[in-house]
Amino acid sequence: MNKKIKVIAAIIVIAGAMFLLIGSGLKNNTGSYLTINEALAVRSSSTDKYIQMEGNLVEGSTKWDAGKIELRFALTDGENKLDIVHNGVKPDNFDSGYPIIVEGRFNSSSEFVAENVKVKCPSKYEAETKEQ
Repeated sequence: MNKKIKVIAAIIVIAGAMFLLIGSGLKNNTGSYLTINEALAVRSSSTDKYIQMEGNLVEGSTKWDAGKIELRFALTDGENKLDIVHNGVKPDNFDSGYPIIVEGRFNSSSEFVAENVKVKCPSKYEAETKEQ
């Protein structure tokens, strides 16, 4: 083989490996967006499925264990409630009243284990409500 063919073959192999790695990374980390009601309906059959959902913090449900670095709380969509466990730090503005976004999976005990917990911040572009 001449040098040109070897270079082209190497480029094809490297490009293929990159696409494979990027594709598998996106597949594992971009889960389905479900409502809390939908997540409750599929929790026993979705232990390997990566899920994203959003809800409001249930008042009084927060339990923070600094020794274990474990955060337990419940989210609601207004009608349904889902208990969440997160083995990581509590976001700074967690108790601010803004919607919370969780990403993770149900474990074998049908408990939602959040790998990521984010607090949705209000947009600075939203119009302020005026009192009349």
